[in-house]
Formats: sequence, C-alpha cells, structure tokens
Amino acid sequence: MVPLLETQGLQGGYGASPVLRGVDVSVRAGELWAVLGPNGTGKSTLLRAVLGVLPWTRGAVRLLGRERARWEARELARSVAWVPQTFEPAEGFSGLELVLMGRSPHLGLWGLTSERDGALARSVMEELGVAHLAERPGEALSGGERRMLLLARGLVQEPALLLLDEPTAFLDVAHQVGALARVRARVGAGLGAVAVLHDVNLAAAFATHALLLRDGQVLAQGPVEAVLERERLEALYGLPMEMAQAPSGARLFAPRAR
Repeated sequence: MVPLLETQGLQGGYGASPVLRGVDVSVRAGELWAVLGPNGTGKSTLLRAVLGVLPWTRGAVRLLGRERARWEARELARSVAWVPQTFEPAEGFSGLELVLMGRSPHLGLWGLTSERDGALARSVMEELGVAHLAERPGEALSGGERRMLLLARGLVQEPALLLLDEPTAFLDVAHQVGALARVRARVGAGLGAVAVLHDVNLAAAFATHALLLRDGQVLAQGPVEAVLERERLEALYGLPMEMAQAPSGARLFAPRAR
C-alpha cells in the first residue's frame, strides 16, 4: 500500500534555525496518527511543511506517492484537507456557507455548488452535531462552534488524507470526544489522518499511531499501544507521569503531583 504521507529526513523551520531535525514518518490509509510533544517542538511546523506552507531546507515529502513539488494546488486540495489551528474570517458567511467552502476544489469553472454539494455539507454537519449552525451568521459563532465547522469543512472536501492542527482546541470534553470519534470512524472506512494533539489520553483513546516530537526530533513513533508508555512520556515532557488502567482496559496518563 502506497503511503498517503511520507517524509524522509525532513528539516525545516523559521529563519536560520531549523525546528524540524530529520523527521521520518509514513502514514497509510486506515491510520490516525497523533503528533504529541511540548510547545515549540515542531508539531504544527511538520504539518505546514508537508503542505508546502513552510519550505523545508532538507529532506523529502511525498503525498499519495508523489513528490510534494509535483502537486498543483487545486489538485492537491482534492486529495488532502487541512484543518488549521487558527481561525479564518467568518463574518458575512453562514455556518453552511463556511462548510461549503470545502467543496471549492471540486467545483467547475463558475464555482457554483450543486444539490449534491449542499446535501453533503448538511449531512456532515448533522454527523458532527452542528446542523443547527447552518444559518448562524459567522460573527455569532463561538470559538468551539467555528472549530467544529472547520472540521466539517475538511470532511466535506472528501480527502484521502486529513491533516488537523489542534482540532480539539476550544472544545468542551463532549465535543472533543465527538470530533475525534467521527474522525476515527472515517479512518476506519479508509481515510488517513494526522492530528496534532496536546491531550495524551485523547491520543490513547482514538489514535492508531503516535509520533512523539521533542526538540524537532522523533523521540518515538509507532502503534499507540507500543509508543504511549509512562517512561517515554516522562522523557517527552520532562516531568514525572503516572499511569493507571481503567476497568475497560484503557490506559490513563496524568502528571505526578510534586
């Protein structure tokens, strides 16, 4: 199976100092990778480099088996969806219109949406529990509501690969679980996804694989069951950790009280 995303020796950053230092990772269909690590260690930089938003200085990136440089922007947007960390201006648009922007790469010359596009957008909004926001003006949306609509926009794009930068930020616990559960369900149907997360327990609950980054380098990577261990998390975050096992068998992690 050709990887949906593959990086080899990826190095890049801002200015003269590299943030990423030789990152190798391979993501396939049916996998949800959680990228974990301290602030400033290169998690978001990795996704931006993959997209070409941030140029890298060394290494290689391949998407769906093709070198990143060989992708034209509109063609890439039909296969790879990006759910950013920061919000974009939403004023003047309804919730449904914001979601329908995800159909842009698939539209014809005049950029007109079809009945199918509208039905697909409403279906995804229903799936994510935000159908009630369809007519809500953008200026009346909360941060959490905008976050859910950004996810809906990414799913409406019908990508092969979904890249998510802190998709659970601004969300309450119920919506964090709901959002990742829907992504995981899509992954089970063949989507490939990479999500920058800060919550180790959410990663343990929903991801199939984990990539641990510290100081721009890969500390560990692989199936979550093998990677998410107390000793590795202590090395990742530089603080003592506790691990407990719930009756369901799930492993739970928390910093140890000093």
